[in-house]
Amino acid sequence: MTSSENVLDLRSFLSDLEATEPESIFRISERVNLDYDVTALAMELERQGSAPVIWLEQVGDYPFPIVTNLFGSRSRYARALGVSEHDLTETWAKLGETVIEPIIGESGPILDVVHTGDEVDLETIPIMKHFTEDGGRYVTNGIMVAKDPESGVRNASFHRLQVKGKNRFGVSLHSRRHLWNYVERAENMGQAVPVSIVIGGHPLFIFGSGLWKGSIDADEYAVAGGFMGRPLDLVSGVTIPVEAPAHAEFVIEGQILCDVREPEGPFAEFTGYASDRSTEHVIEVSAILHRKDAIYHDIVSGISDEHTSLLAVPMEARMLKVLRQNYPNVTGVAMPKSGTSRMHVYIAMRNPAPGQAKNAAAAVFGEDLSLKLAVVVDDDVDITSDQDVLWAMCTRMQADKDVDILKNCMGAILDPSNNDGLTAKMIIDATRPDDNFPPRHTLPSDAIERAQSLIKKYTPPGV
Repeated sequence: MTSSENVLDLRSFLSDLEATEPESIFRISERVNLDYDVTALAMELERQGSAPVIWLEQVGDYPFPIVTNLFGSRSRYARALGVSEHDLTETWAKLGETVIEPIIGESGPILDVVHTGDEVDLETIPIMKHFTEDGGRYVTNGIMVAKDPESGVRNASFHRLQVKGKNRFGVSLHSRRHLWNYVERAENMGQAVPVSIVIGGHPLFIFGSGLWKGSIDADEYAVAGGFMGRPLDLVSGVTIPVEAPAHAEFVIEGQILCDVREPEGPFAEFTGYASDRSTEHVIEVSAILHRKDAIYHDIVSGISDEHTSLLAVPMEARMLKVLRQNYPNVTGVAMPKSGTSRMHVYIAMRNPAPGQAKNAAAAVFGEDLSLKLAVVVDDDVDITSDQDVLWAMCTRMQADKDVDILKNCMGAILDPSNNDGLTAKMIIDATRPDDNFPPRHTLPSDAIERAQSLIKKYTPPGV
């Protein structure tokens, strides 16, 4: 029994997308190989400037189709939220404050097929090797849900999962994050940590659970309900005391073992490098649940448009919200892919007061330790364009007075240039130095509109 007839799941989103924007889904019916082919398709389409959802109907000999690159375009983030792409960051920044408690039912499609005991075999799922340098086959779209060992509050977060056997994963937990904290406290009590690994959900569920970052006492199933605008339907765990979304495609149950560590990695990370840094935790799998006609939802790893967008979109919204608390003249925040969508940030400000640009940059460094470069520009600069930001740096910055460097700060562990976790951070003030600065040349808006209309009218079909 569900809480509403209008189910929000992965397949409903894809069905609606294909019905209204068929060009957004790239279907391949012929057989492809499990390892590498899926990633190679996504990366080649990206190289050609295309970012469709990729739907592979026959991968190896597996009975499950694979869908990947769902988050390769920001337009699909906006579609899920029901807003324009222009309003995506503003809208996201306002979400997370409203929570809706989930509803626990007795049944749901995720219980169509249940494997426990000797039936558990991760090799039955089309978990692939994405890049040559990967240490093995990886689940890249696993949202791990666990309960605080003391309060019982549920946390949901993405973690890479390497197949180590038919019922065993190696996992690298994000150090200094909530699940890592759970495991550290549980190990001090001599306890394992039960986890429910969710693969395949509606984008709004993914946004509100795996991507939303809040306080450690926030129940992220309730946050997901807030994003969805309705309660999340859950079913009780089959082998563990952690509930699972009733309309997920796959759920893998297990527990993070206490005081067990095994080598894990390397793995192609968002930096563009194969990283062998790992917390080396181990998950023992106790159950595999899936819908009878399940879709395996993969995320393209490495420095793909999909992986980096998943980092950028929620962080841009978070930074915008934080900055505006003290700097209401901040008009936008962008995490460029050229900075791995994690380590560089561009901030646009309207008429910043002297020194205000540097203060704003320092504020974002305090909010996210991974950042190592903050460039602040005026609001006439397109912060989604590296070219426009570099132009502002070229024409409005003088390095002897507009660049500041902070040494020996805590940085991203996955940054291959870091020094035992320490990094330097750079602030660049590329705003206009004074009111007498020359104006940027422009065109009347009606002239631009006429030009666009003429170009559209006289462009040959298919060009």
